[in-house]
Amino acid sequence: MRKKTNLSLARSLRKPEAGLQRIYPETPPVPRRPPRRSWTSWLPGWQFWTLLFGVGTIGTAITASAMLLSLPSVPNCPRIFWPTASASMRLYCGQLAASKNTVDDILEAIALVSGLPEDHGLRPTINAQIEEWTQELLELAETSFHEGRLTEAIDTARRIPTYELSESARTAIEPVIEQRVEDWKRIWTDAEDIYAEIEDHLQNRRWNLAFSATNRLRSVENQYWRVTRQENISKQVQQARDDTNKLANARSRANRRTLDDLLEAIGMAEGIALDSFAYSSAQDALKDFGRMMLDLAQAQLDAQNLTEAIAIARRVPASTQLKEEANDFVVLARGEFMAWQPSVRNLENAISQAQRVPLNSPLYGRAQTRIREWQGAIDQVAVLERARNTARTGSTTDLTTAIAQAELISNSTPVYDQAQEEINRWRTQLQTRQDQPILQRAQALAQQGNYQQAIAQAQQIGSSRALYNDAQTQISGWQRTISEQRDRPILNRAQGQANAGNLQEAIATAQQIPSASTLSGEAQTAIARWNSALRDRDLLNQAYRLADNGSAESLESAIRTANSISSNASQRPDADQLIRNLSWQLLELAQSRAWNSLSGAIEIAERIPRYAEAHSEAQRLIRSWDAQRNPPPTPQPEPEPEPELERKFENGITIDWESPLSDR
Repeated sequence: MRKKTNLSLARSLRKPEAGLQRIYPETPPVPRRPPRRSWTSWLPGWQFWTLLFGVGTIGTAITASAMLLSLPSVPNCPRIFWPTASASMRLYCGQLAASKNTVDDILEAIALVSGLPEDHGLRPTINAQIEEWTQELLELAETSFHEGRLTEAIDTARRIPTYELSESARTAIEPVIEQRVEDWKRIWTDAEDIYAEIEDHLQNRRWNLAFSATNRLRSVENQYWRVTRQENISKQVQQARDDTNKLANARSRANRRTLDDLLEAIGMAEGIALDSFAYSSAQDALKDFGRMMLDLAQAQLDAQNLTEAIAIARRVPASTQLKEEANDFVVLARGEFMAWQPSVRNLENAISQAQRVPLNSPLYGRAQTRIREWQGAIDQVAVLERARNTARTGSTTDLTTAIAQAELISNSTPVYDQAQEEINRWRTQLQTRQDQPILQRAQALAQQGNYQQAIAQAQQIGSSRALYNDAQTQISGWQRTISEQRDRPILNRAQGQANAGNLQEAIATAQQIPSASTLSGEAQTAIARWNSALRDRDLLNQAYRLADNGSAESLESAIRTANSISSNASQRPDADQLIRNLSWQLLELAQSRAWNSLSGAIEIAERIPRYAEAHSEAQRLIRSWDAQRNPPPTPQPEPEPEPELERKFENGITIDWESPLSDR
């Protein structure tokens, strides 16, 4: 409003005469009155002039003193009445306003001086001043642009009053202003495009591309984007990269799925600030970590460890956005704990506890499911309690009745597992009462020595009965007793035959023991041992027969046959002695052959196996014989050097062998 007033006021002063006429209009003439005599007319003439001279002298003195003692006054521009202000006063106040170097003050300065007529004497000075102030406005707009205020810069450029300039100045500056505005828009748009590209790279974690795009901001022709925004976004990129690495470490730690690791991972994710590009990922990670904590709590609850489950749930921090769900988990866990020992009262308390879970809770559906289960289980619990009361007498009739009652309990109720346990216990108790007399009768027969009858009696107890294992244990003992009485003499007789060296007869005797006998395993072990002894004995005899031939081939075969006898066989010492003797005999045979053929001797000695005693000696002789067959070459004497200087022939000619003429 102030600017518009000044502009209109300035325009109104372009014709000051008209303005003065509007301010001071002509007044009609006043009718003349008859003159009145002044008080001086009553004084004498000389006295009047004397008084007038004295008053004038005193006034002059006072005025001179006041002028000497007072300073010249500075114009108060805000209080000046501009319609009557001079051009120099307008120019002075305009320069004073423009010196504040603000857009509004410069525009006010231009408005103050632009209202002077074109033919005014100060007009050239004012035109030059307006051009200077126009440049200052454009520079202020440029400064706003580089300080990041694009809208303000464009607004300032649009407000430049080019119509106040001369025709030539206006023609020169208006294209500059328009080009400057277009350049600002283009530069700003390019910078915003680069910034959007950086944000896209950051959102997709393309750190290298984000850094590269950030560096491109340094070439933007705007100080705000080139310095301020570039530094800020560079810090954000680095921070996002660091935060992403921190978040990856947090997830790695959380994957260990222990309470301490999860709490530490949550602390790391909470350290990511709101202005970080990784903040949203951190919030997602916090939810995941909180869910892992609730999973740990659920695992403890499934293991019926209520205290640990509640302790874990209560440590779920609010930053995971699962705190309310964790609180609802604690409420529902207490209800489930009450239902672990189902009774009518416990189930009613569990239902009351589960009803505290609010409708908007993620656990509401689970709570309602539990409520329905527990409500249906109350009647089933009553059935189970009646069955327990019936079974307390322990009689066959009551146990049968209790089992029938408990079998009516549905498998969809929490007490089903307890009902099955009770049914199994009562069935065991019932079967024990029914089968105990049978087992006692069998034991009585066994004490009388009637083992077959005792076995037949105990076998009446079926495999699905409670005393089946006890009956089988008794039957196995009685069968061992029968086998001992029947088959032990046979096995003893076979052992005696084997001790006497009659291995074939011992084997035949032991084979009389049936496979169903408890001594069958012992008999088969003895038979295998005796068969092995027979084989070893046959091998030793075979080795002796081969050795009787005396040839190198038969001696080698005898050694290898004897070595195949078992290490724990009774014939093994004899076999080792035979191997020792035959190896030396084979070496003697090789030494005898060496007189005629070293190759034949080597061939015989090589037949001695490594485990034989004569092997090392045989190897020594083989090396010696091989050296005799292939003696090393005799070293040749080196030729004596020929004379170096000259050689004389019979005809008396002397040739210098070192001379080039010797080649001729």
